[in-house]
Amino acid sequence: RRERTNTPLQALVTLNDPQFVEAARVLAERCLAQSVDQKSKVLSRMFEQILARRASSSETTILLADYQYYSEHYRAHPADAQALLQIGETKANPELPPAQVAAWTIIANQIFNLDEALNK
Repeated sequence: RRERTNTPLQALVTLNDPQFVEAARVLAERCLAQSVDQKSKVLSRMFEQILARRASSSETTILLADYQYYSEHYRAHPADAQALLQIGETKANPELPPAQVAAWTIIANQIFNLDEALNK
């Protein structure tokens, strides 16, 4: 069992480690492929896959606002989206919009970084 920690080192690993980023991207692609233009469904699937529970309304509000921010960023900076999608051994799904996948990857990574996910 992992001990709880509030050290920044754990957050740096989970947010930047290629395996965590790749896992977040693959989950984002799978959830996005199932619910392409329904942001709340994508988030709901992602949240339930990681935490085995539904997101609260406040969690949903925060994460959808974050998604909107990252989606706009990656649409404005497509090279950043492509760089993110290249992380890991699994190839990115070319049928999905890169900016959306990149934004959902960041959201999945945020959920993976929750203490609840790390100490489950």
